[in-house]
Amino acid sequence: MKRTFMLLVLMACTNMLYAIPPLPPLGYRWVLQAEFSDEFDGNRLDKGKWYTHYPGWEGRRPALFEPGAVSQQNGMLLIRSGVLDKPRDGFTMYGGAVVSKSAAHFGYYECKFKASKLNMSTTFWMSNDKVNLKSTDCPKDQYSQELDIQECVGGNPVFDKFINGMNSNTHFRYIKCEGGKENFISKGAGATLQTSVSDDFHTYGAWWKNAEEVAFFADGKFHQSVKFRKDVSEQPFDRPMHINMVTETYDWQPAPSEDELRNDQLNTASYDWIRAYKLVPVNQRVKESETDLDLYENRLELTNVPGSVFEGKALEVEYVYTANENAKLQYTIRELADKKGNDLQAQVLDAYQGYGRGHATIKLEFVPDKAKNYQLEARLVHKRTGKTLSIVTYDLSY
Repeated sequence: MKRTFMLLVLMACTNMLYAIPPLPPLGYRWVLQAEFSDEFDGNRLDKGKWYTHYPGWEGRRPALFEPGAVSQQNGMLLIRSGVLDKPRDGFTMYGGAVVSKSAAHFGYYECKFKASKLNMSTTFWMSNDKVNLKSTDCPKDQYSQELDIQECVGGNPVFDKFINGMNSNTHFRYIKCEGGKENFISKGAGATLQTSVSDDFHTYGAWWKNAEEVAFFADGKFHQSVKFRKDVSEQPFDRPMHINMVTETYDWQPAPSEDELRNDQLNTASYDWIRAYKLVPVNQRVKESETDLDLYENRLELTNVPGSVFEGKALEVEYVYTANENAKLQYTIRELADKKGNDLQAQVLDAYQGYGRGHATIKLEFVPDKAKNYQLEARLVHKRTGKTLSIVTYDLSY
């Protein structure tokens, strides 16, 4: 089967200009979740989406979470750490925390940032509060969830992996019925980056698939899946979590010096953007995301076209597309030798905004001639303007 593509790369590959989620399951598409996504444009953080503190937690000593450490400038969310003018209650310095006001559930979450060069963390993670665990007989059992997508230290880390890698972890945080110390039931993952976390921007992503599994991605490439431990619960990650972007001190990592904290070349973590996506059925219409951002390069790919129109009374086609706005998929079958250019049949399907992967049944409305050759053309067309966004053609023969 001869195939003619008007595409440069396969849809599953990451384009340097477009950061896209992983390939969706057949029959679904990724749709942007605006309440957890931010390009950090303008000079003010969107206070409708984000807290500039961590509700219920002041920070880990000696670094306080200081709302004044957080700013938005030149298309970046900045968290600038520093020295407290007046130490108090064991806090002598400060970092910062930005926390989503809404709680997110299953989906793909990705953030692009560059760590500070301090002996403090720059992080991207998710968490929730303790609630009673209903799956046990004891009403006093409590648990919370923590999904660490990236924890890194851009200064002089105790462990090299914290400056050269993506460090991810999953914590089922459990307090037994009789009370006592909190237990961390954990399972982690890691990947090595091409450059350090504080020298360059990197993207860190997690596909929280369900209550039992998460897949981690570094710079757009899959590196590891983790099955959550089920020591206590068969559905350990079942509840929504808030999203956190935090700089903090660790008890296992020496704190930065006062000189380092006052050095603006070292003390700032820079977040370029954060994006969140959820899966919906590929043919289900939802409200279009209201954003001027072109998340995708509008493209279409047919992934398995039969080699012959004589294999049955229909063509069973799988397709993958990305569309920044609602579009249409137009399928046309024509005879290659038809000098009049007459199309034998056409079919139109919806291609709603997002990154979709679906299946189409193109029923043959003519009797093919085994002595002739045919062509299948697929177009991704802007729904409102009718402009062709992408074309793929396949030559079909006996």
